[in-house]
Amino acid sequence: MISNYRPDIDGLRAVAVLSVLFFHSGFTLFSGGYVGVDVFFVISGYLITNIVVREIDDCTFSIVNFYERRFRRLMPALMVVIFVSLAFGALLLTPTRLVDLGQSAVASTLFSSNILFYLESGYFGGAAETKPLLHTWSLAVEEQYYIFFPLLLIFIAKTGAKHYFKWLSSLSILSFIACVILTRENASAAFYWIPTRAWELFIGSMLALNSIAFPIRRIVREVSSLTGISMILTSVFMYSAETPFPGYAALLPTIGTALVIYSGAGGSSFVNRILSLKPLVFIGFISYSLYLWHWPIIVYTKLWFIKELTFNTVVVMLTFTAVVSILSWRYIESPFRRRALLNSKKSIYFGVFATSAVTITIGLIFILNDGFSERKFNNTSLISKKNDYKWLHWESCEDVTGRISNKRGLCEIGSNSGNAHFLLWGDSHARSIASGVHLSARSANLKGRIAAQTACPPLLTIERPNRDSCNNFNLKVMTLISETPDIKTVILAARWPLSVKGDRYKEEHGSYVKLIDTISPSNSMSNTELFKIGLGKTIEKLNRLGKRVVLINSVPEVGYDVPSALVVASINDRNVNSIIAPTKEEFKKRNYEVHSIFNELNKLAYVDVISIDEYLCDAGHCKVMIDGRPLYRDDDHLSTYGSEHLSPVFDKIFSDL
Repeated sequence: MISNYRPDIDGLRAVAVLSVLFFHSGFTLFSGGYVGVDVFFVISGYLITNIVVREIDDCTFSIVNFYERRFRRLMPALMVVIFVSLAFGALLLTPTRLVDLGQSAVASTLFSSNILFYLESGYFGGAAETKPLLHTWSLAVEEQYYIFFPLLLIFIAKTGAKHYFKWLSSLSILSFIACVILTRENASAAFYWIPTRAWELFIGSMLALNSIAFPIRRIVREVSSLTGISMILTSVFMYSAETPFPGYAALLPTIGTALVIYSGAGGSSFVNRILSLKPLVFIGFISYSLYLWHWPIIVYTKLWFIKELTFNTVVVMLTFTAVVSILSWRYIESPFRRRALLNSKKSIYFGVFATSAVTITIGLIFILNDGFSERKFNNTSLISKKNDYKWLHWESCEDVTGRISNKRGLCEIGSNSGNAHFLLWGDSHARSIASGVHLSARSANLKGRIAAQTACPPLLTIERPNRDSCNNFNLKVMTLISETPDIKTVILAARWPLSVKGDRYKEEHGSYVKLIDTISPSNSMSNTELFKIGLGKTIEKLNRLGKRVVLINSVPEVGYDVPSALVVASINDRNVNSIIAPTKEEFKKRNYEVHSIFNELNKLAYVDVISIDEYLCDAGHCKVMIDGRPLYRDDDHLSTYGSEHLSPVFDKIFSDL
């Protein structure tokens, strides 16, 4: 086994952490900078295997000693970052996000945050980019690897043959196959789960076994190292949020990292010498602290400034991050690793368990107290996960396909008596206006039903690639309408501009929305064309059934989380409307194609259009708060208050029923 220190590997760490740092800081050049984590995985697999196999072969390996080293390396700085994140979270986060932070703190301490963030990766799990401890998912993957990997190596060694390479290569192939399949079927699972990420660490592990002869000839080293670093940089600069990942795409940075490590093991090369330069090596030294601190600093900086960060602000933020990381490395990481602090096994184990108990306790306090939802900001109490029972009610109505299939019936909306005479149909935006529609229909003594499914606008035959849930949902709803003659009016509501344009709004995070036609999925029509076709089919079918169709125009998108902005703005008495409220011109520009299509369809079919913006917007801006209360629960969905505030808009729908 190779045990000599390799400065080029620290330089490789620098490439990895800088890629992640610049990607998270919003530098578009580093659009694939997230692959830095994959580079770290290969390096970790290489270094850990190098140590563990050598000690097993020398009969000196000890699980207790192994975890002592891991604790000294990882836990002190991690605990400090968690404590600081909790402290700032208590000041700057909304109740809902404070609960999320409490859960993150508990999961991060227990090395299971990758599982938590996978479970929260759904549409209403909260924007991932606002979670201060989100980046700990990769530490959880590595720690889970450290738990089972030494035991696996011990088991292999006890078989007598010590066929490490055969075992690891077989497991790596199985892990990679699972990764490719899940990337296509469930990308979040493939991204966060250890079984689908283990192959990346196994690649580094196999390198450390010396089963492949290292390159002695200089030309081989030069070519392999240049190829490797080119593969890494290509993925950093050419990948983007739209790249299916990890899957096959993860091969480029991981194999590239393996080639750089492989070539450096055989001797010097140009790439090896560049990576061994002192500035890069130093960044490699502080890379763990830099990785730990950069994300909470970015999240809280964005929260504080509310709007998008200027270039100068980003530079100051990165400088501050570097200073904090150097101090963390110098005064937290290094003393524990050198045993200058808690120098015995007993003391480090006790210290880790004690601090872990404290972070878990604080996290549970945040969770059990519902993020202290009784707090007021500018004399306004914010909604939390528990106290908005109306939103929770409409959320519980979402399993529309299951309800229809099991003949349980859709949730009622409006009056409690009589037959249902209307249906509210759409995506989560239909759900977000449900409380307002409910009030208006109830005042008119009319009952209806609601059929809303997240991320599924009512566009017949139109779907997103590699899924069929929305098309199935829409077909079932249309069948239900055709079989229910009492339903005379169908109200269609959705986040229309997201489907038409495909891109998110302002500072909102999330993937690009691509539409396809399920009848001819190979067709290369634009989102706008497909949207028009899908909505046209929906309206045409409803017209043939003799139904009155009402289109609810788009709710103005904000692009910034309104409750979070209210919390931060309340600290120094800033006005949220003046900071983030979209202008009327911005709203018109964002919805230009939608309005054009609505107008065109209105000429071809019997359609009523209800314009919400006329009630929310004046000549200058579209308000996000009225009477000191937020109209939105996030950056684009109306809050229950906002929905009920709009209820008079819907009166014109029911006046003719």
